[in-house]
Amino acid sequence: MKKLRKSNMNLKKVNQLFTKIIVKSSLLLILLVMSSCRNGDDEDLPTNKELILGKWEVTSGEFLLDNTKYVYINENNTIDFLSVDELGFKNEWSTNITLTNDEISIAAQGVYIVNYTLVNDELSFQNPDNSIVSLTRNSNAPELDDWIKPLIVLADGLAPWQKDVDIAFDGTHILGWNNDDDEILKVNPNTLAVDETMPTTLNAYAVEIEKSNSGLKQLFQSNAGSSKFTSFLYTTGSKYYESIGLGSWIRGIASIEPSFFWISSHSEQELYKYKSNGAFSPGQILQTVPLEFQPQGLDYQNGYLYIADGNRLHKCQTSPNFKAIESYRLPNHGISGVAFDGTNFWLSARNWNEEIIEILKTDL
Repeated sequence: MKKLRKSNMNLKKVNQLFTKIIVKSSLLLILLVMSSCRNGDDEDLPTNKELILGKWEVTSGEFLLDNTKYVYINENNTIDFLSVDELGFKNEWSTNITLTNDEISIAAQGVYIVNYTLVNDELSFQNPDNSIVSLTRNSNAPELDDWIKPLIVLADGLAPWQKDVDIAFDGTHILGWNNDDDEILKVNPNTLAVDETMPTTLNAYAVEIEKSNSGLKQLFQSNAGSSKFTSFLYTTGSKYYESIGLGSWIRGIASIEPSFFWISSHSEQELYKYKSNGAFSPGQILQTVPLEFQPQGLDYQNGYLYIADGNRLHKCQTSPNFKAIESYRLPNHGISGVAFDGTNFWLSARNWNEEIIEILKTDL
């Protein structure tokens, strides 16, 4: 009887021992499974390299392009900078990048490296000079083609001039200066062939026809480096008057109405609203508009001033306050000259791929 009782006690101890082992093993197995699940969850979490992709709006600081408003970081390892200055002139620049989880290397005349931190929808860049740029995610930021609108080319041809010049329309022909022969060329808009030529003694980077119903319209010409422009009677070619000094290197002349103009100075980075008093007394500057770029060709149509900046074309209101309201681009072209034929705008533009100057009729 004692032996049986002792045997039962031993069996009970063995059962208790196995129970403890099973419980501990189960707990260990649960911990291992939980750990494995956690590790798997960590591996599934997106990295900073993935989370940083998208559209960002700059809330403070300066980042590479002056007046940067938006920064778009794209899946194809490119970055877009969209900027706009105080007058509303827009710019856009894109380049390649290399991303890590805390650093962006930007191809910009070498490599421009910035560190970044990302917390939810807030992004901070640390520039090489340690200045901070703060950004917030903005999925509703404009698309690139809405920021600067691409123009559609309706007709194009090789320009008969070799310089980045402004152009004009006289009601029948497109006018532009050919430096090789010192001539103003009259280009047929239907064939893009030169129909006529006019001799000039000036390096007329800018030409313009007076907006007037007079039978004695004027032809205005700039002269390379000069701060003045000269008026000629269009039908005879005789000199009428010379303007007062404005900013040097006049690259655009836009007739508003008889005696009133917009003039661009490439060197001074300014626009001038100018009133001419003809040959009888000096003219006067009515308004000066400082710019953050070097303006080139101009045209004034239907109350708006169109400005070429060597890359893009900008449409501006001039009253009650001066402001750019739209920007346009021609892919792979730099725009220097602009003229309106009554229906469409024509551009003189440099084709960067082929290094030629083209005349282009656009859908604008």
